[in-house]
Amino acid sequence: MSDAPLLEVDSLVKDFPVRGGRGVLHAVNTVSFRQRRGETLGVVGESGCGKSTLGRTVLQLLKPTSGSVRLLGRELTILPAEPLRQMRRHMQMIFQDPYSSLDPRMTVAALIAEPLLIHGIGTPAERDAEVGRLLDTVGLPAEAARRHPHEFSGGQRQRICIARALALHPEFIVADEPVSALDVSIQAQILNLLNALKRDRGLTYLFISHNLAVVKYVADTVAVMYLGRIVEMGAAEDLYADPKHPYTRTLISAIPRMAPGTGALESPPAGDLPNPESPPGGCTFHPRCPHAMEKCRTTPPALTARGGTGTPHAVACHLHD
Repeated sequence: MSDAPLLEVDSLVKDFPVRGGRGVLHAVNTVSFRQRRGETLGVVGESGCGKSTLGRTVLQLLKPTSGSVRLLGRELTILPAEPLRQMRRHMQMIFQDPYSSLDPRMTVAALIAEPLLIHGIGTPAERDAEVGRLLDTVGLPAEAARRHPHEFSGGQRQRICIARALALHPEFIVADEPVSALDVSIQAQILNLLNALKRDRGLTYLFISHNLAVVKYVADTVAVMYLGRIVEMGAAEDLYADPKHPYTRTLISAIPRMAPGTGALESPPAGDLPNPESPPGGCTFHPRCPHAMEKCRTTPPALTARGGTGTPHAVACHLHD
């Protein structure tokens, strides 16, 4: 794994206007991180915390309100349409629902070959041969090329989506909840496939999930998001062994444990996720935090390094000041 960053995200903001002109919703709020080539960064948090918006904004499927995204040293946020289209050969996405992301009218061969056709790569015969190679790579038979998406199971459809994402030989892939719609046994197969592709092709993943057990299996580094901000980030082994933010501790406590006597690290947070249109002042987690102090109600904590082995372990929490 190279130490040079493949992806650099600085102070990324994505706002959405609130209906009726009553302000803005800060879906992604001043997020910064680096990703090295060959690294899997897991992004976790409750529904509505901004994980998927972050992934789509990094890929410029949503234009950021402000901030910087550099992939392979190129600033994506200012690229005109055609140079950005060319950069898409280096970055692809795997969506949560494999069925809704596949055109039911197209054959599998047409779906997988479509990126090659759009970018003008190869002759028809060369594209057909590449489709066969990609199907074999993801564990599907060659005859699958002639069929349509509705003829496959959920796990097989996700393999088709992975094959399509690989068609342009990208370096970077955003996987947005890629196994949450699948049965548990099929989830393991898809995760093993993603890990094998990472090893064999040197892929770099931004892996988005609400399931910390899944992220623990695939991620090298983990970022925990709450109401649009990263509240804790560090090497996976450090974060799971010694979670520092109370929110991270509650998420890890929710992972099912087989061994008896392994108590929860933290009680579930009180109340529901606050309205992101009008987030609390200070630390946005303070209304649900059992350790909240007066400072938490008035002063937003900065994401600050607190040690870590190799990768710095950073946390935004006044308990660690």
